[in-house]
Formats: sequence, structure tokens, C-alpha cells
Amino acid sequence: MSEAAPGADFESFVLETIEVFSRLARAQAGDLHSAEDAVQDAYLKMYLRWDQLIAGHGSLTAYGRTVVKRAVIDQFRRNERMVLVPVRELPETESGIGIPEAAYEMIKEGIDELVASLPERQREVITLCVLQDLSPAVVAQRLQIKEESVKRYIKAAANNLKKSINEHSEEATA
Repeated sequence: MSEAAPGADFESFVLETIEVFSRLARAQAGDLHSAEDAVQDAYLKMYLRWDQLIAGHGSLTAYGRTVVKRAVIDQFRRNERMVLVPVRELPETESGIGIPEAAYEMIKEGIDELVASLPERQREVITLCVLQDLSPAVVAQRLQIKEESVKRYIKAAANNLKKSINEHSEEATA
């Protein structure tokens, strides 16, 4: 019987969590590049301690979320000390969903503004359920409310977002 390649479990962990961790880092960092760097740093830290982590009895995903959040903070602290130098215009690239990166950033900023306009509890629920990809049951437990309430907040937030989008589109056409 051949022995499994070192890191094989880690590879499957990365494949299972990369989307969730990327969304979490993006929500925390605010920009794509810092988020990607933070996720890579988090995976590196976890890989270096992987044998210890799998021997533990805790949730690797929960631990990973904590590492990603801390990596975003570390990234912010590092960037705070950097001197920014103006860069010439870069060639336009495409996002992961096939639209130009600049257009994607504009759309993302618009979505962030719309979500920021929601009442506090709706904003929390949308952030946890959509950006951090948590189930309504987990969100309910975390916010110490009923799962039905979480679902109502999601529905109310969706309705409010639809109204805001319709208002913005009417303003744009006027």
C-alpha cells in the first residue's frame, strides 16, 4: 500500500475552503489584492502547522477563518507602513466571472454601498450569510436570535436591496 503524499489532506482542505476564505478576506480587507495576499498567508501558516492542526479536535474551517481574519489585519498593518508610489495605467484584466476588472470593482463598490445602506441587523445577516457563506442556523446561533428571524432579515434585506437597485436604475435613466 502506498503512503499518501504529504499535504494531500491540505490540498483538499484548500479546495473546499478557498471560496469562503476569499469572500471573508475580501469583506474584511476591502480590496481584492490585499485579500488574496491575506488568504495565501493564512494557508501558508496553516500548512506549516498542518500536522498539529489535524491532530487537534477543533474545526479546521473555524480555525482557518480566524487565521484569515488575522492575516488581513497583518496585511493592513504591513501596508500601513508602506509608501505608495503612483503606478502607470495597467492593462485591463478580467475578473473571475469574465468581466473587466475595473467594471467588476465598480459593481462591487455599488453592492457595498447598497449593503451599507441596509439597517444594521439586515447588514449583519447578509454579511454573514452571503459574504462569509454561513448557514442561517449558524448565523442565528452567532447573533443569538431565532433561525426564522435570520430568514426574515434575509428576505427583508433582499426586498430593500431590490428597491434600492430600482431607485438607482430610475435615477440613471432620468
